[in-house]
Amino acid sequence: SYHLGIKSKSAGPAQHFYLKKVETSQSTTLSDSARAWNAIDGKSDPVYYHGSCTHTAHDQSDPWWRLLLPGIYRITAVSVTNRDELAERINNAEIRIGNSAENNGNNNPRCAVIPSIPAAQTATFQCGGMEGRFVNVYLPGAAKVLTLCEVEVYGAASLPNVAPSGTASQSTTLSDSARAWKAIDGNSDPVYYHGSCTHTAHDQSDPWWRLLLPGIYRITAVSVTNRDELAERINNAEIRIGNSAENNGNNNPRCAVIPSIPAAQTATFQCGGMEGRFVNVYLPGAAKVLTLCEVEVYGGTVRRL
Repeated sequence: SYHLGIKSKSAGPAQHFYLKKVETSQSTTLSDSARAWNAIDGKSDPVYYHGSCTHTAHDQSDPWWRLLLPGIYRITAVSVTNRDELAERINNAEIRIGNSAENNGNNNPRCAVIPSIPAAQTATFQCGGMEGRFVNVYLPGAAKVLTLCEVEVYGAASLPNVAPSGTASQSTTLSDSARAWKAIDGNSDPVYYHGSCTHTAHDQSDPWWRLLLPGIYRITAVSVTNRDELAERINNAEIRIGNSAENNGNNNPRCAVIPSIPAAQTATFQCGGMEGRFVNVYLPGAAKVLTLCEVEVYGGTVRRL
């Protein structure tokens, strides 16, 4: 069982896992010394003024903290370390786990309600193998403050991301720094000008991006990371999965329509075990641009070719 945020119990406290790919965020941040990533820094020091705890702004409604994992994980337990003072602030916080980014992930299924945690103590909540890539601590109510001195998430990868084993192509390419393979380079940096996103030519009709897998796979879910600017360009793109190369794979059955993805965010779409070796993101319409900062495809092999 892995502590997905930072370390593995078996590997010792200094072993880092997925540090590049794990992302933390919170609703607001009180100061530079109280940032979201403090909750996964490997230090469970409960003294707030030592600078290893998170802290949202004062008197916020419904504050939250969120961990975005590098894939879909089966979560067995979540441990939370409370601060040494004002311990009652954590009371009635909720741990939520799932794949939806709706309401910043706070609408995902609930693992547990935290009735209370004694000052400077750690409490562990069993989640029974709930699946998701978002792990949230959500504190409903008005005039609340959320402070976390450490969050540890235990579990294992539910399904691998098979996208890096495939070959990517796209309808057109704007520049050398925007090639199709940038969507499966393992880097979900959403800043387009950092050079890790795809980009089709401007004002193209029906642009598309395609992943050709090395065999026929049963696809459970597809995650898409949107760019930081011009986020609305992704609206109404379609995820299509199948074995036909007709129309560059864009005639295959549809897994989902992407209504929108907030700027610089990742959204996961459930595909229910659809089978295919082509996974397309297809944007129907005239004068469109398709940009993808990362595409992750979760599933298992049906038959290698």
